[in-house]
Amino acid sequence: MLFILKNKTTMKSTCTVATTGSVRINMANISYLENPLDTEALLEKLCQPVRNWFKEKFPDFTRPQKLAIPAIMDRDHLLLCSPTGSGKTLTAFLTIIDQLVREALNGTLEERVYCLYISPIKALANDIQKNLIGPLQEIEEKYLPDRAQGKIRVGLRTGDTPQSERQKMLRKPPHILITTPESMAIAISSPRFQPIVSNVEYIIIDEMHSLVPTKRGVHLALTISLLDTILERPVQRIGISATMEPLETVAEYLVASDDRESRDNDQTVKIAKISGARELDLDILLCSPKFSDLSVMKVLEMNVEMIADLISAHTTTLVFANTRKMTETLVQKLRPYLGDLVAGHHGSMDKRIRLDVERKLKLGHLRAVVTSSSLEMGIDIGSVDMVVQVGSPGDIATALQRIGRAGHHVGGIPRARFLPSSVDDLIELAALQAAIQTGDMDRLDFPQNCLDVLAQFLIGLVIINERDMDEAFEVVTSTWSYRNLSYDDFIEVLDMLEEERRVWIDWEENLYGKRGYSRMIYYTNIGTIAPDNSYLVFNAEGSILGQLSSSFVANLRGGDVILLGGSTYRVTNIQGTRVNVNSVTGYRPTVPSWSGEARSRSRELSKALLDLIGHTVNSLRRQNDPRVVLRDAYGLGEGVSNTIARHLEEHTLDSFQVPDPNRLIVEQIVSGGMPTYLITSCRGRGFNTALGYFMAGLAEQDGIAVLELSFDENGLLIKTSQEVDPRRMYDSFQSNNHIEVIERYIVSTQIFAKRFREVAGRSLIIPKRIGAEEVSPQQFQQRADALLQRHRSMEDSLLIKEAKAEIMHGDIDIKSLNEFLQLTKESEARIVHTKVPVPSRLGMSLYMSTFEDLLSMKTRAFLVKDIDPEILKRLLGNRSLATELTDEQLDQYYSNKVPKPTNADELLNLMNKGGGLDRNWENPLYEEKLEGISHDIISSWVEELVSQGKITKLRDTGMSELDGKWFSNFMAEIHGTLGCIAEAGGKDMDDVRDLYTKGITYEVATEYDGLNPVKWKEMKISDPHEALRVKIIEMLGSEGPQLGEKIANRLPFPQGQIDSILHELEMRNVISVGFFKQTDDAEYILKVDEHKITGGEEDVVEYRSVQNLVLQKSFKQYSDGFTAFNQHILFQKQQEMLYRVDGFRYADWKDLQLDSDVIMGRLLHNRIGYTTRENIPMLLGLKPEPWLGEMEKLVLEKIPHNENLTRQEILADFPKGEDHKSLQRDLKNAISNLERQLCLVKQFEDVSGRRRRLSLFHRVHDVYKSMEFEDALVHVIKRMGPVKAFTLRYYVSRSVEELAIALRNLENRGEIKKIMALVPEPEAFYVVPEDINEITTAKREDRTLRILTQSDPYVSRFIWEVRSVLDRGWYLPVFKGVDPVGKVLMFKINDYLEIKDMHIPYAYLDEFCAAFEKLLDNHSDQLVDVAVLSQFNGIPVTELEDNFRLALEGIGFKLAGERMIRGGVVDPQPREIAERALFHRHHLHQNSRLENEINALESVQEVRDDFGLRGRAEVYRVSLKNMASAHQLHQGINLRGHQVWASYDHFSTLLAIRGEEPDEELLDVLEFFTTHSDPNLFMERHAMKRAAFRKLIQPLLRSGHMVQDYRGGFRTVAPRQGLDRVILRREYLRRLVSDYPVITLKQFTRLAGTPFKPEELKAILTEFEEDSTLIKGFLIQDLHEVCWGKKDLLDEAKNVPPIRDFVIPPSDPIAPYFADVLKQKFGFGSAYLVFRNAEPVAAFKANTRDKVIDVTDYEGSEKGWRIVKEFAWEHQMPLKTELRIGGKRRK
Repeated sequence: MLFILKNKTTMKSTCTVATTGSVRINMANISYLENPLDTEALLEKLCQPVRNWFKEKFPDFTRPQKLAIPAIMDRDHLLLCSPTGSGKTLTAFLTIIDQLVREALNGTLEERVYCLYISPIKALANDIQKNLIGPLQEIEEKYLPDRAQGKIRVGLRTGDTPQSERQKMLRKPPHILITTPESMAIAISSPRFQPIVSNVEYIIIDEMHSLVPTKRGVHLALTISLLDTILERPVQRIGISATMEPLETVAEYLVASDDRESRDNDQTVKIAKISGARELDLDILLCSPKFSDLSVMKVLEMNVEMIADLISAHTTTLVFANTRKMTETLVQKLRPYLGDLVAGHHGSMDKRIRLDVERKLKLGHLRAVVTSSSLEMGIDIGSVDMVVQVGSPGDIATALQRIGRAGHHVGGIPRARFLPSSVDDLIELAALQAAIQTGDMDRLDFPQNCLDVLAQFLIGLVIINERDMDEAFEVVTSTWSYRNLSYDDFIEVLDMLEEERRVWIDWEENLYGKRGYSRMIYYTNIGTIAPDNSYLVFNAEGSILGQLSSSFVANLRGGDVILLGGSTYRVTNIQGTRVNVNSVTGYRPTVPSWSGEARSRSRELSKALLDLIGHTVNSLRRQNDPRVVLRDAYGLGEGVSNTIARHLEEHTLDSFQVPDPNRLIVEQIVSGGMPTYLITSCRGRGFNTALGYFMAGLAEQDGIAVLELSFDENGLLIKTSQEVDPRRMYDSFQSNNHIEVIERYIVSTQIFAKRFREVAGRSLIIPKRIGAEEVSPQQFQQRADALLQRHRSMEDSLLIKEAKAEIMHGDIDIKSLNEFLQLTKESEARIVHTKVPVPSRLGMSLYMSTFEDLLSMKTRAFLVKDIDPEILKRLLGNRSLATELTDEQLDQYYSNKVPKPTNADELLNLMNKGGGLDRNWENPLYEEKLEGISHDIISSWVEELVSQGKITKLRDTGMSELDGKWFSNFMAEIHGTLGCIAEAGGKDMDDVRDLYTKGITYEVATEYDGLNPVKWKEMKISDPHEALRVKIIEMLGSEGPQLGEKIANRLPFPQGQIDSILHELEMRNVISVGFFKQTDDAEYILKVDEHKITGGEEDVVEYRSVQNLVLQKSFKQYSDGFTAFNQHILFQKQQEMLYRVDGFRYADWKDLQLDSDVIMGRLLHNRIGYTTRENIPMLLGLKPEPWLGEMEKLVLEKIPHNENLTRQEILADFPKGEDHKSLQRDLKNAISNLERQLCLVKQFEDVSGRRRRLSLFHRVHDVYKSMEFEDALVHVIKRMGPVKAFTLRYYVSRSVEELAIALRNLENRGEIKKIMALVPEPEAFYVVPEDINEITTAKREDRTLRILTQSDPYVSRFIWEVRSVLDRGWYLPVFKGVDPVGKVLMFKINDYLEIKDMHIPYAYLDEFCAAFEKLLDNHSDQLVDVAVLSQFNGIPVTELEDNFRLALEGIGFKLAGERMIRGGVVDPQPREIAERALFHRHHLHQNSRLENEINALESVQEVRDDFGLRGRAEVYRVSLKNMASAHQLHQGINLRGHQVWASYDHFSTLLAIRGEEPDEELLDVLEFFTTHSDPNLFMERHAMKRAAFRKLIQPLLRSGHMVQDYRGGFRTVAPRQGLDRVILRREYLRRLVSDYPVITLKQFTRLAGTPFKPEELKAILTEFEEDSTLIKGFLIQDLHEVCWGKKDLLDEAKNVPPIRDFVIPPSDPIAPYFADVLKQKFGFGSAYLVFRNAEPVAAFKANTRDKVIDVTDYEGSEKGWRIVKEFAWEHQMPLKTELRIGGKRRK
């Protein structure tokens, strides 16, 4: 089909921009090019080399080239709009190449950038660079004469460009610079870059259709406007775009900031539009003649077969899907047909994988690629001869862009095939094809006045220099996007940035500038690309299930059930951009899940759809055959026409009413339990969402709750708490301000919170990264949530305003809603309301989606009562019950499960499933099974069982229904427990675990006289929850399906308790819910039984049996850690070994880590863990052969086979420095890659004098022999089986296909077996043969209580169940056997454990306390022996009952105020008191300052400089250097690594403390300086230069073996003698700590220095605590850290007056004490700290050379500056700075 170009007239538009005054700005004269230049004339315009090259490469110019190239040569601004593959890029560049070649010929080619090319994507920029370099090389080599001077250079600057390349670019600029919008914005903010682009002549903006309608385009407009202020002359602008509308607006966007407008020169823009010059080969294919009768899954299967056939019939095929999930699905389903010849490509894939796919496609190594939208753009992927579009793309522009990827070469005919996924999709595709045929285009909306982008740009304007505000406003309003920005809005944005401390403003001078970290934040957060707008859906195992659109998630709440991939999931919570779900059955979705991640249908395509429906239905109304219209007018095939006609004929059977541009159809569904309204508009999801929000907002205004709100492209479904009269919609639409209503409604939705986060990030108020430090998603969300709460309370918040605007103009179609509501006000729109039991066909898909989960489930819970019989029939056919068995057949099934007994053993089997046996047979099971058997026979069987000790009697249970009856031993335990807890208060509780059961007992008979008990034994009750669970399971297993009410009537517990157990069993996949008999309510049944009676053919085992075997294997006890390592795959944390190794302590974990047989690495995929070297062959077997690049091979060459090396040793021979950053990054990536592929692992070594252990790389590659994959797989299954194949994918790095083949081979050889368990459907688990007997033999469960971690090998296997029971979040799960029963919210904060809450059933309290005490005792091994508890089971500890408080006190907790503390005291003092005591003790307080500098020197053991003494002396006359001579001080390195002045004896003590031996090679140096001090003499004797001497003695100075004397000589230090080193170290620390009234372990560690490890310091503090030197606990108010303190000093400080304002320099001896304050409050590692009223209010960095304090950085309160000036005056040093502090320049 051929598109004909429609010419348009020249137009001119004007616009008034509001500035401080009102200035009329002339917009551009726009004209369309109509007359193409002929070929010869155009060739004559080219220089000879370029002409010859073109003639050889191309047969002729394309029409776009003939139109556009002459205009470009005439220096006109040009917008080129033509279809894909029409040679647009060459059109833009040919003139530029021609000019550059001419200048090269003339010898006038300058060293500057001539052309700036801006691409929206890096991949396209890379392609353009390659595609330019090629032609330029050809021209140079073949056609350019030797006289030509200068090589034409093409440069690329993107985020991936190495720094070295960027530097080269500055030295030697390329003539054509290719970049991206973000890289361009960063570059032009650099003063060094600006000169090389100041004379740019051309700017080319490519793919404008993807830029202009987005905020990225807004940002680019601002960047170009700033560039215009740098340019020395106006620049020619060339825009390149695929077909889009309105082109006039795009043209104005292109030239808006050109400064020719400011000179009153009219802008002229030429538009070269080629809209129909290409023939398109399009068709819609149906996979079956019965397409409309097929299920969605069947359509998908048949579409896959058709796609495979199309791929086979063509050389290269691109398959477009609309979602990433569908992309993955199609690739997976196409693999069996095409193997590795098909690959996937979408934005969520790793960049390297995407690039590899593009390369393979281009080289012809792939036959097909399935993609979502990532290959829409003009990335060079070679020749594609077929495009397959699965489903409608949603808009015309996207369709054309995708179609154009086929035949993407000049003259190529694009060939595309559309495959619909449903009938609705088919109608939309037919409308799309019609729209393409008629030349319709989507009219795009362009964002304007975006305040978040403006905020980011305003920061970028001043990252180098401050700027005048009016000048900035002029730059901004020069752009089309901000031409109407009011000055008030501009100032409000600046106000906000000042308030958020991103800029300072000087209102007097009308200037503003950057503040603090703004520069770093700007460079690392620039851009407007928000994270993917879709939400990822994760199951509890952490696997991605799919994606949901933001409009869908906006209506999701916790507890909603959604359908995804044919399965139902309950929403656990929504965290950031992820929706966490767990699998459920038996519930219909409260929110439909059809939304997916597809884009909303465009307005133009919706109009085409309405037209098609209208024409078809009009034919039906006139009793004509609609197939004629569809075939002849729309050009559709026979099958497509029949399917659409049939669908609309079925619709007209119910109603001739269809939606049209002036009509909505409202169908009130009268069947069902709640008022339900289905509104069909066929206007796209954007319109339906806007209308839905408006209607929901109106309903809430009237006090009507909206229970459900769902949308699709054709309509919306709304369910309300009470009926609404649709006739009132007219009044509501006319009388309410819909914008206000919608804005009020959306602020409480999830999508608003998400948009607010994006706006806050884009505004740089909450950066996603600061420098190299990435802000975690959790931190980002927390900060954004806090910001949102703050801004909610603000009037006219700009961020909230922008978030609303983004939703109103991006997520919903407010424009169409405006138009429709205007029509209602003018009485031109109709709302047609009908009451129907079943929706009409056009709305049926949306309504049916509510029940789609039932199609994939055997369970029919809540079905019969809730759904109209007609719907039920459509969904299920004639079956309305879960089973086809009759009641008699069901009874027979259960009768066969438990047959009538014929001997004593069979009676025991019956008693194992029933209650108490007596002569009355009260139990229904006994009544049925023992009927017809004489009492004498039964008595003889009972006597036989009694003699064998297999049955017993109960008494003292408190229930006459149990006492005196016979039970099997196991059921006696169950019933004894249930009887006791029922009588103890359980019968009145909704959860028996809330009952404290300590001391509750019953008795069982142990000896008999015949059948009369003569001796009894007291028994403690067992787990009450487990007893009730077992009882219910036995009832259902032996008696068949039961109503919940009937079960509750049989047991002495309330309905709530029974329902809770039933719900838990359902969640754990033990029971199911459904209709099995003719009952009104759903019945409960064992899942194993349901499987069999509903036709299941596989033999299945209970899922709980699988879990119990995994538990048994996982927690088998081992004698040592190495055996445990070798029986598991890996361990990640020390707590994981606590329940697996006899007598294990956390202190043992460090010894294990340091053992030479233990390794740490990325052992499974990217999971870091520990194991032994013995396991390496197995782990290697699970991975494919490693891929080693050249860099990886280089690194491996540096690591010998039998020696471990540090990272520094590996990289020692590689060059470093600024010029080699790229190499260093490549090396870092190579090491990381080697670790990921298990070519390297780590081992650790303790080094004397080093606080941290040494990390060493251990070589694996070519050292360890890999186990065969199948052998390794057997090892894994043996250790962790039963295991699903899906779970094995987390342990195996090979392909899914390889894993499947290996499992099949092992199963065929009998090395592994497959068992089926119900989870909830039958799923295969793999085990080794010896496990089969374990899993099928009944045995008592392990019911040990364990406190585990979420990473524990057992917990991680069942994490989805854990989170379904205990919710998501960070906590330690508590397990009772296989059941998660509680959680401990415990965090390590500084040096103590903060226990926010513990959720533990009271019934398990004593057992939990024993386990918890063991855990806390182990934490003390890691220097954390204080624990603080705030709540228990949500109850503040001050309100706990005595039983629970006493239990906690039994494990060491004591009540202290509002909390309970273990291992410390709570006696907090004000921080000011502690610091007052500290400063007084260290002579910094005005009352304790010393008389002069001599006294100050004597008060400290060591001092770094004069600053450290001046603050301690009232009078300071002599400098430290002068005093050094008088006091014979030496200069050396202290224990903290600082150079200090101190006495020789002090250095002697420090050397003894270090205990380090000198290097043997340096002993002669030490010997020389024992008797000499003159370094010149040493250098003279050894013929050594000073530099070599300095290098020689540096190690000795650093290790403390040498010091420098006050005369400049050197002296060997002899270690102090006469004291044991242990005592010496202890006394040193005692003296150190005695000077600090309060100290934390972290502060003590910092003050003590590197020779002391934290363990040693903690031991010393504990020792001081025990001898009452110190007290321990929470001693400072608002400081949540454990402290040690001297109570006498704190008490004395209360009588000391407040301290003066002063400054602590970084060289002060106590400066390390305040390191955390400096870092956390001011962001400095080392700086001067300013105190005002005893509070740190500011910090600054300064240079003090030349006796001047030059402040280079300042953070904190402006009031602190006065104190800084006083500090400078006190030290008699001038103060200067170039900084602005508080927005003012300080001189």
